[in-house]
Amino acid sequence: MKLLVIDDSELIRTRLVELLAATPGVERVQTAHNLAEGLKQVAAAPPALLILDLHLPDGHALQALARFKRLAPGMALAVLTNDASRYNRDLSLALGADAFFDKSKEIGRVLHWVRDKAAQT
Repeated sequence: MKLLVIDDSELIRTRLVELLAATPGVERVQTAHNLAEGLKQVAAAPPALLILDLHLPDGHALQALARFKRLAPGMALAVLTNDASRYNRDLSLALGADAFFDKSKEIGRVLHWVRDKAAQT
């Protein structure tokens, strides 16, 4: 299974790649540091899973959720953010996110979610 992590923090991208690459069923973890790069990668070769930060240097990812889902309708999408307000959670899920995680305290839940998705493929 192929994953894409879109996050502007190099530290977060690097750490997620390390953690996710060790997950059974995960073949490859690619990264992007902004929305434009992420949209380009999804359009070219959609991953099975997308992990997306909300606040990126070229825009707020809430505005791009529907576009990601149109580009890859079968792709599972999780939002992973430090801005885990109830508003962002509810709106992300309403706009098509399959899961929403607080970056500061739910990394373990992200890994569990990815393991579950990998086991389903």
